[in-house]
Amino acid sequence: MKGNKNTHGRRNLISGLLVMVVIVIVMLGWNAGESVDSWMNRSLHSASAESVSVKNNLPLVAMQELPPKAESIVTASPEVKLNSSTAQVSKVSTTYSAITAAKKASKTVYITFDDGPSDNTFNVLKILQQQGVKATFFVLGNQAKSHPELINAIWEQGHAIGNHTYNHNYHDLYSGFTEFWSQIKKTEEIVRGITGVRPQLIRAPGGTFDHFDNTYFNLLKQAGYIVTDWTVDSGDSKRKGVPASEILKESTADLKSSRVILLLHDGGGHQESVKALPDIIARYKAAGYSFGLLDEMVEPVQFRVSSKANSLGRVKPSEAWITSNIIPNAELFAPGKPLVLEVGKLETKLAPGEYALQKGKYMVPLRAVIERLGGQISWDAGSRSGKIAWNGKDIIADVANKELLLNLPDHVQKINGASVEMIGGSIWVSLRELLETADHPPLNISVTEGERRVIAF
Repeated sequence: MKGNKNTHGRRNLISGLLVMVVIVIVMLGWNAGESVDSWMNRSLHSASAESVSVKNNLPLVAMQELPPKAESIVTASPEVKLNSSTAQVSKVSTTYSAITAAKKASKTVYITFDDGPSDNTFNVLKILQQQGVKATFFVLGNQAKSHPELINAIWEQGHAIGNHTYNHNYHDLYSGFTEFWSQIKKTEEIVRGITGVRPQLIRAPGGTFDHFDNTYFNLLKQAGYIVTDWTVDSGDSKRKGVPASEILKESTADLKSSRVILLLHDGGGHQESVKALPDIIARYKAAGYSFGLLDEMVEPVQFRVSSKANSLGRVKPSEAWITSNIIPNAELFAPGKPLVLEVGKLETKLAPGEYALQKGKYMVPLRAVIERLGGQISWDAGSRSGKIAWNGKDIIADVANKELLLNLPDHVQKINGASVEMIGGSIWVSLRELLETADHPPLNISVTEGERRVIAF
């Protein structure tokens, strides 16, 4: 009897389970003749779409299959062990893993270094190369002048170069905008002389907070520059000798933000930053970050203007100064066509940002053109003029009087009135007037889809 009761109980249990299965199948809509694989696929898709549609109050027709929701359904039903559905469950899980990986990959960290280059920069570059990571270096002009080989190495390895002023002297830089501008342009010319490219990125020493007022921000933007601060400070410069362990901790305190602009230093005295760098990179990689370079396509981070900066009462440059310096400077970074110069048997090219087209004239930086065409130029501070030695000709570019003077035999000078301007610490001249003064008159000027070209005698 006992055995019969057990048998009867099992039959009732099985019957109950069968009834439940039938009910579930009817509710989920298993059509007659439909395969288990097809039913599972349609059921997962339907449940996913319905749950999202209800949540967002959108019609089902507008929704797409969302693997994260489907994955939650699979996880909630571990007892399903139909062999025919294993491939489908595996496919859903794999898709979810791919999406999770994609979300992690959407996180980007921009590693930046200030105050270099120095002896530390060599080791930083070595680590970055080993790790396959690119970074952005905000360099000081005086350091770049002392270590041109490191600037060249940074550029050749594919890293980005930004401008960090010339000497990092707070008192000078924040006494007024024209001093800050002077240092930016001085550093810009040093970097351009080494790499051939002008850095468009600017980072203010100490950051913009408490230092920049609206004049600084507005005029630099108007001049074509991009000012950027940071989102994460490694703390490697808050005192002397910050240990690598502390730098690592501060650098990786937040590994959840979608975008991180990390401040580090590669100047003198920052050996601990170099020591911490491999572990910093490893932690960001483990957190799913990709490594980016700052450029004009990346939205800059800028600190707000503080009441302290506004209260300094610095005098804004005159409109005449702005017209002479700021407005023409924007042309240096404007998109356009390269300007190719053929002079005799020599040819050189100016990138779109290295020349300007003003009132039908090509305005060019005097030093860049003369040196690339085999000449020499020096600056005479007393007379505010550039002295040129080119193809046997001695020419003076007089900024004060806006003249080009050709020195002839017997101490005779041929004087030509010309467009000669000082822009950001560099002499700019009218290309036609320069060529004519040097006895290389233009023979042909053309513009094609890919370039502008001037052919001179």
